[in-house]
Amino acid sequence: MIGAFLHNPRAEPFFSFLIGLGFSVMLFHRPVHSQRSLALDVSEIEKNVAKVDGKCFKYRVEDSTCKLSSPK
Repeated sequence: MIGAFLHNPRAEPFFSFLIGLGFSVMLFHRPVHSQRSLALDVSEIEKNVAKVDGKCFKYRVEDSTCKLSSPK
């Protein structure tokens, strides 16, 4: 039964599609990794001083909670 289905001319496009889909998945599949991190290390942020409009700013890092505001 399976042999008759494989040799059916109407089944050839279906199997060609499956084989092409399999090759494209093998060639173009890349694992997706996501990681949330700061652009700079915390120690780098704390030790730098920034000068903006003639004023110097030194940053400090502290824990805080964020309240998400609902869109208006």
